[in-house]
Amino acid sequence: MMRVAGLVLAGGRGSRLGGVDKPLLQVGGASILARVIDALRPEVRWLAISANGDPARFSGFGAPVLPDGDTAGEGPLAGLAAGLAWAAGLGAEHVLTAPGDTPFLPSGLARSLAPPPSFAARAGVDHPLVALWPVAVLDRLRAVLSAPGSRAVAGFGREIGMRRVEFPASGPDPFMNINTPDDLATARAMAENPRWT
Repeated sequence: MMRVAGLVLAGGRGSRLGGVDKPLLQVGGASILARVIDALRPEVRWLAISANGDPARFSGFGAPVLPDGDTAGEGPLAGLAAGLAWAAGLGAEHVLTAPGDTPFLPSGLARSLAPPPSFAARAGVDHPLVALWPVAVLDRLRAVLSAPGSRAVAGFGREIGMRRVEFPASGPDPFMNINTPDDLATARAMAENPRWT
C-alpha cells in the first residue's frame, strides 16, 4: 500500500471574494476545508494544511498548518515544497494535493491518480493542483524555487513528466473551485442537490 500524505493548499488570497479565507466558507452545512479533508482523509496516513498567516484559524481541523517558510510569496509551489519536506520527514512516499476551495472532490483520488507523478483533468481542463507527487521530487522543486523563472505549477509538472489523468466529463464538475461570489452561490445550490450530499 502506498504511504501517502495529504496536503490541502489553503494559501489563496481570495481577492475576488473580499480577501476571505475561501476554505472557511460554508457550503452545504460545512466549511469547504472540512469537505476537502473528508475527501482526502480515507486515502492518506497523514494530512496537513498549507497556509501562511495565523495558523490558529485552522485549529479546529486536527491537522498541522505548514507555512511556506523561506519560499513565501512564490505561490503554490512554495506550499508544495513545504508539504513535500513535511511528508519526507514522516516517511511518506507520495503527497496527494488539493486546493482548499474545491468543495466537491471525488473520493478515491489517490487510487485514480496512481502512479505518480500525475494530475487530474476533466473536459479538457487541467487541474494541476489536484495531483499526486512523489516525495522524491523535493530537491528538484527546491532547485526551481531557488532560481529565477516561472513558478507555474503546470510548468514544474511538465519538467518532472507528470501524467494527465482524465476524469469523466458527465455531470457537474467535481473539481470546480470557488473564486467569485457567483461560484459560491453555484456551489451552495449544488450542495442542496442530493447527488452532492
